[in-house]
Amino acid sequence: MKTFLTSLLYAIIISLMIYFCIAIFVLFATGSLEMSFITAPESVAGIAYGIFLYLTGSFTGLLLKKLIPDRSKAISHIIGYIILTIIFAPIVVFLINFSIEVLWLGKSYDHFIQNEFWYGYIPITIIAILIGLGWYGFYYYKQFKNRQIAHQKLIAGEATAQLESLKNQIDPHFLFNSLNVLIGLIEEDQKNAISYTKSLSGIYRYILEHKDQEFVTIKEELEFAKDYITLLQLRFENSIQYENLIDDKNLNKKTVPLSLQLLLENCIKHNKISEEQPLKIRIYDETDMLVVENNLQEKSNHSASTKIGLRNIRDRYLLTSKKDIHISKSQDMFIVKMPML
Repeated sequence: MKTFLTSLLYAIIISLMIYFCIAIFVLFATGSLEMSFITAPESVAGIAYGIFLYLTGSFTGLLLKKLIPDRSKAISHIIGYIILTIIFAPIVVFLINFSIEVLWLGKSYDHFIQNEFWYGYIPITIIAILIGLGWYGFYYYKQFKNRQIAHQKLIAGEATAQLESLKNQIDPHFLFNSLNVLIGLIEEDQKNAISYTKSLSGIYRYILEHKDQEFVTIKEELEFAKDYITLLQLRFENSIQYENLIDDKNLNKKTVPLSLQLLLENCIKHNKISEEQPLKIRIYDETDMLVVENNLQEKSNHSASTKIGLRNIRDRYLLTSKKDIHISKSQDMFIVKMPML
């Protein structure tokens, strides 16, 4: 009942608005608006068409909901609406015309029938169909946009969850490798182990401060890389050679946090390091890429790489910028190129 009353109210309001628009047009066109226009059977018929055809459209929509509950079947709903409108609209128009001509104006039924022609119902039926199709078009367009928004929110939610998971990998990955280095250093040089522990706390503070950011500047990463190399040199001394050749104009460009730290970790983990065979690390820019290069002198007995570091960097770049890193390996060189954002 509530739905019917709401539809009736909308129908009356819309019909009266159309009627008043026509009345204003007549007023401006003729300079006057006589009472005969307001009470003319044609005016009453126009208002009645608007009200009852609106109610017919609402009834048709409710009927289709029961006949075709699945609203995603747009074609079926539209075809059903057209068929039902072709059936109902002429009946409604006939009853309105009958009420005005016979019941109000007092004409005979025979006279009314003789002056009613089937083709007179076609324009109003077509208008009713077009109005309904316009409503369905708006409804399904809105549904389509809502699905798009929901899909994008789902993708964004999944991407955020993946990114957080990747960020959370950094802590244990760094800590595990650093503790391994610390254990080895304690066995070799307890004095340097103390300095290493102090430096490690400062570096870990940087990780905690920056790991939740999507991007950091190249300058920040290079400063961190320098501190990290200093930390490594406490253990390896002159066995690590580090060179930073980044152009100053690129220092304010962006990269993902801790990307250099992960790459430097990989260098240490997978290569033999000694004064006779020093590990040479170069960081430089090449077009729009940040390049980390090291001479390749792989350990003969090292365990298979999990590639967590490289995969982590690659996945974070893809999630945050849709750009990929480039990895190349030759007989004597390992190179990783990361986009500068």
